[in-house]
Amino acid sequence: MDRVRKIAADLKREISFIINNKVKDPRIGFLTVTDVELSSDYKWFTIYISIMGTAENREKSMNALNSCGGFIKKNLVGKFRLRSIPEIKFVYDSSIDRGMKIESILKEIERKKVNS
Repeated sequence: MDRVRKIAADLKREISFIINNKVKDPRIGFLTVTDVELSSDYKWFTIYISIMGTAENREKSMNALNSCGGFIKKNLVGKFRLRSIPEIKFVYDSSIDRGMKIESILKEIERKKVNS
């Protein structure tokens, strides 16, 4: 595993811990950090988030995450040996939603096969 991917995996684990245990914003609902993508120059990273709930809950959670980016960066400073902590960008990861939709369609097809 190259250095960028190793750091990204470590960042994913640590950011997930920070969000779930240290961030006390009530707007943040049940969420999962699905991936972290770190640029090769270590200047920025994208955090992919999956959020359970309605579209309104997802929007509130994303707004809360974007407003607590500085808090997350501050908590990362002592954990990683980087010249500076990269800029954070949160992105909603809809892959779980797509997977559930595909599973539902496949179940419906299977049900129609059995009933025919």
